[in-house]
Amino acid sequence: MQVRWSEAYKVAVIDPQGDLGIRTMVEIKNSIGTLLRDGCRTLIVDCRGVKRAEAMSLGVLVERLCRARDLGGTLALINLGPELAGRMRELRVDSLFQTFDSIQAALDGLVGSHSEAAAVLAA
Repeated sequence: MQVRWSEAYKVAVIDPQGDLGIRTMVEIKNSIGTLLRDGCRTLIVDCRGVKRAEAMSLGVLVERLCRARDLGGTLALINLGPELAGRMRELRVDSLFQTFDSIQAALDGLVGSHSEAAAVLAA
Protein backbone atom coordinates (compact mmCIF):
# COMPACT_ATOMS: atom_id res chain seq x y z
CA MET A 1 0.00 0.00 0.00
CA GLN A 2 1.22 3.45 -0.89
CA VAL A 3 0.09 6.75 0.66
CA ARG A 4 0.81 10.10 -0.96
CA TRP A 5 -0.29 13.28 0.73
CA SER A 6 -0.10 17.00 0.21
CA GLU A 7 -0.01 18.69 3.58
CA ALA A 8 -0.47 22.09 1.93
CA TYR A 9 -3.80 21.03 0.42
CA LYS A 10 -4.80 18.55 3.16
CA VAL A 11 -5.36 15.84 0.52
CA ALA A 12 -4.12 12.23 0.51
CA VAL A 13 -4.28 9.41 -2.01
CA ILE A 14 -4.17 5.85 -0.69
CA ASP A 15 -3.30 3.03 -3.11
CA PRO A 16 -4.20 -0.41 -1.75
CA GLN A 17 -3.36 -3.37 -3.99
CA GLY A 18 -4.93 -6.80 -4.40
CA ASP A 19 -7.68 -7.94 -2.06
CA LEU A 20 -9.18 -5.69 0.59
CA GLY A 21 -8.92 -8.29 3.31
CA ILE A 22 -8.56 -7.87 7.04
CA ARG A 23 -4.81 -7.21 7.04
CA THR A 24 -5.03 -4.58 4.32
CA MET A 25 -8.00 -2.89 5.95
CA VAL A 26 -6.25 -2.64 9.31
CA GLU A 27 -3.39 -0.90 7.52
CA ILE A 28 -5.78 1.41 5.65
CA LYS A 29 -7.77 2.19 8.81
CA ASN A 30 -4.60 3.09 10.71
CA SER A 31 -3.23 5.17 7.82
CA ILE A 32 -6.47 7.11 7.47
CA GLY A 33 -6.61 7.67 11.23
CA THR A 34 -3.08 9.07 11.19
CA LEU A 35 -3.81 11.29 8.20
CA LEU A 36 -6.94 12.67 9.87
CA ARG A 37 -5.00 13.38 13.08
CA ASP A 38 -2.35 15.15 10.99
CA GLY A 39 -4.97 17.46 9.47
CA CYS A 40 -5.79 15.72 6.20
CA ARG A 41 -9.42 16.33 5.27
CA THR A 42 -9.73 14.94 1.75
CA LEU A 43 -8.95 11.24 1.43
CA ILE A 44 -8.97 9.53 -1.95
CA VAL A 45 -8.72 5.74 -2.15
CA ASP A 46 -7.45 4.61 -5.55
CA CYS A 47 -9.10 1.24 -6.18
CA ARG A 48 -7.30 0.54 -9.47
CA GLY A 49 -5.32 -2.36 -8.00
CA VAL A 50 -8.15 -3.79 -5.90
CA LYS A 51 -9.37 -7.17 -7.11
CA ARG A 52 -11.80 -8.13 -4.34
CA ALA A 53 -13.24 -6.67 -1.14
CA GLU A 54 -14.68 -8.40 1.90
CA ALA A 55 -17.87 -6.97 3.41
CA MET A 56 -16.06 -6.13 6.64
CA SER A 57 -13.45 -4.19 4.69
CA LEU A 58 -16.09 -2.04 3.08
CA GLY A 59 -17.54 -1.49 6.55
CA VAL A 60 -14.18 -0.10 7.65
CA LEU A 61 -14.22 2.32 4.70
CA VAL A 62 -17.72 3.45 5.70
CA GLU A 63 -16.55 3.98 9.28
CA ARG A 64 -13.54 6.02 8.11
CA LEU A 65 -15.82 8.06 5.81
CA CYS A 66 -18.03 8.88 8.82
CA ARG A 67 -14.97 9.85 10.87
CA ALA A 68 -13.70 12.10 8.08
CA ARG A 69 -17.13 13.75 7.81
CA ASP A 70 -17.22 14.31 11.58
CA LEU A 71 -13.99 16.30 11.14
CA GLY A 72 -15.31 18.28 8.18
CA GLY A 73 -13.67 16.10 5.54
CA THR A 74 -14.52 13.37 3.09
CA LEU A 75 -13.34 10.06 1.70
CA ALA A 76 -13.84 9.35 -2.00
CA LEU A 77 -13.09 6.36 -4.21
CA ILE A 78 -11.52 6.42 -7.66
CA ASN A 79 -10.96 3.87 -10.41
CA LEU A 80 -13.62 1.42 -9.22
CA GLY A 81 -13.59 -1.76 -11.25
CA PRO A 82 -16.84 -3.53 -12.15
CA GLU A 83 -16.41 -6.25 -9.51
CA LEU A 84 -15.79 -3.83 -6.66
CA ALA A 85 -18.59 -1.52 -7.80
CA GLY A 86 -20.93 -4.52 -7.95
CA ARG A 87 -19.90 -5.66 -4.47
CA MET A 88 -20.58 -2.18 -3.12
CA ARG A 89 -24.03 -2.13 -4.75
CA GLU A 90 -24.75 -5.59 -3.35
CA LEU A 91 -23.91 -4.37 0.17
CA ARG A 92 -25.74 -1.08 -0.42
CA VAL A 93 -22.82 1.14 0.44
CA ASP A 94 -22.24 2.52 -3.06
CA SER A 95 -24.41 5.60 -2.50
CA LEU A 96 -22.40 6.65 0.56
CA PHE A 97 -19.22 7.45 -1.36
CA GLN A 98 -18.37 10.00 -3.99
CA THR A 99 -16.66 8.18 -6.86
CA PHE A 100 -14.48 9.50 -9.64
CA ASP A 101 -12.69 8.10 -12.67
CA SER A 102 -9.27 9.59 -11.88
CA ILE A 103 -7.21 11.46 -9.31
CA GLN A 104 -7.56 14.65 -11.34
CA ALA A 105 -11.36 14.32 -11.50
CA ALA A 106 -11.47 13.72 -7.73
CA LEU A 107 -9.27 16.74 -7.04
CA ASP A 108 -11.39 18.93 -9.32
CA GLY A 109 -14.59 17.73 -7.65
CA LEU A 110 -13.40 17.81 -4.06
CA VAL A 111 -10.89 20.64 -3.68
CA GLY A 112 -10.99 22.56 -6.95
CA SER A 113 -8.27 22.47 -9.56
CA HIS A 114 -4.88 22.74 -7.87
CA SER A 115 -2.14 21.76 -10.30
CA GLU A 116 0.46 21.63 -7.52
CA ALA A 117 -1.59 19.13 -5.53
CA ALA A 118 -2.26 17.10 -8.67
CA ALA A 119 1.45 16.95 -9.45
CA VAL A 120 2.28 15.72 -5.94
CA LEU A 121 -0.54 13.20 -5.75
CA ALA A 122 -0.43 11.82 -9.28
CA ALA A 123 3.19 10.69 -8.94
